[in-house]
Amino acid sequence: MAQPVTIMCAATLAEGTTIIENAAREPEIVDTANFLITLGAKISGQGTDRIVIEGVERLGGGVYRVLPGSYRNRYFPGGGGDLSRQNYLP
Repeated sequence: MAQPVTIMCAATLAEGTTIIENAAREPEIVDTANFLITLGAKISGQGTDRIVIEGVERLGGGVYRVLPGSYRNRYFPGGGGDLSRQNYLP
């Protein structure tokens, strides 16, 4: 699961367009893409087997509700910056 997430995160700030073929369709992958979009990423096709990511110069801040019980609740705090977690269930 970490590999598609890592690729999406890296591709959001890379130059040009990244296409992930035969992409994972799990809810966590879709949720991660939606989170990155909230921060300013240009991602389309999440939830399908083809995700297209157009690199942007930078990402901003945002407010996003992560899927309940998601493994990302554990690693998002390592991303740096300010983070507020509410209704967190480990």
